[in-house]
Amino acid sequence: MLGDLIEEYALLLESRSYFAATRWFWGQTCRSVPYLAWFYLRSGRWLMSLSTAIGVYIFMGMLKVSADLMISKIIAPQQMMHVVLAPIVFLATTATGGLVATRIRRGAAIFLALIVLITVAILIELRVCTVAVPQWYQFGFLILGPLTVLITPAIFWRLKSRAE
Repeated sequence: MLGDLIEEYALLLESRSYFAATRWFWGQTCRSVPYLAWFYLRSGRWLMSLSTAIGVYIFMGMLKVSADLMISKIIAPQQMMHVVLAPIVFLATTATGGLVATRIRRGAAIFLALIVLITVAILIELRVCTVAVPQWYQFGFLILGPLTVLITPAIFWRLKSRAE
């Protein structure tokens, strides 16, 4: 389904403006997430997908802690540099998690995206970030994290199928 969205997006880029095609793509993606989640809930395969998503989420947590430790101890001990590198680490971790979850079980990426969305929302509400950052910074994590989990596998498999 995501592969079809990407293909349609490429076709729309040829006939519409970049803004219109991108707006259509994100609108379709956001509208598809609840449907896909409901489909897996109704199909009865949701427990295995949820279990896989939780396992991948734990794996992502270990990756993130390792990366944060390397950033804080080795690469950039300054707190401000950590604020700059945090989105890169977060998006790389969510992209990796999405690929792993999809590789293990197709429906797991949907649940993983929901787990990421809930986690980020809770962390924003608890005000875990001790550095003063603009509201858009936190909103970026809230939106881009789950979307990265969902879209990265589709792009990866699409590029892989084209290469073969």
